[in-house]
Amino acid sequence: MAKVLIAGCGDLGSGVAAELVKNGHEVTGIRRTKAQFPEGVVGMTGDLLSMTDDNLPNVDVVFLIMTPNGRDEDAYRAAYFDTAQVLIRRYKAMVKPPQVFFVSSTSVYGQHQGEWVDETTPAIPSSATATVLLETEQALAAVLPSVTVRCSGIYGPGRFRLLETVLSEKDWEANSWTNRIHRDDVVSALVTLANIAFEGKDLPKQVIVTDQTPVSMWEVKLWLATCLGARVAVKESNQFVPASGKRIQGQYLLSQGWVPRYPSYVAGYHALLREFNATR
Repeated sequence: MAKVLIAGCGDLGSGVAAELVKNGHEVTGIRRTKAQFPEGVVGMTGDLLSMTDDNLPNVDVVFLIMTPNGRDEDAYRAAYFDTAQVLIRRYKAMVKPPQVFFVSSTSVYGQHQGEWVDETTPAIPSSATATVLLETEQALAAVLPSVTVRCSGIYGPGRFRLLETVLSEKDWEANSWTNRIHRDDVVSALVTLANIAFEGKDLPKQVIVTDQTPVSMWEVKLWLATCLGARVAVKESNQFVPASGKRIQGQYLLSQGWVPRYPSYVAGYHALLREFNATR
């Protein structure tokens, strides 16, 4: 049995926590608001930034899974870099520091002309928020044994933004490559990584979590528009070949036997469409 801290026990964190408890591990979860935690999890409600070292337990593994309160640089710095500093302060002096898994984003790859990206591709961010993510990755790696888990666009239960955009019938933005991963597959990927850590095996510095199926954003919207009965809001039909974005694939998890349950947006959006339609 291992001791695990999930700093950021929201949707993703709760999914990981529930699986780890089921597997017999001792899990502590922290979330900023609300007091609902999966059964068997020792829950703490409060801002990680205001917690003292005494508040944080001695553990073998830490997951840092934060969500910023906004989409600007300051919100990202508070959610990611500053919370990472709390973990560094607490655990850096331990004889055996915990293995840290930091859930980051493939936005740290600034490529935008259709390039193929994998775990060997250097991260060169092209936005202020992505720069904060990379700075957080580097700060953790400099002090603690850490793995950066770079996720592509996460979708799944309750995440209706793209469906609402298509249904609004507003003109579509310029076409680009998009890369996606279902929420349940992120959870299973994180549990897979935890199990590798529990077995004492070496881990890479960064891991990409994506469904391995880069696709044109207009293709996704066209399929969703058909399912929703919405207008195909395209003005320039010659843009169906993407001129921007990147195409992402990750090999490490596949090499460890991980297989996504939803290997494409079509597989993943069927259940989401049923949930969305039930709310209309």
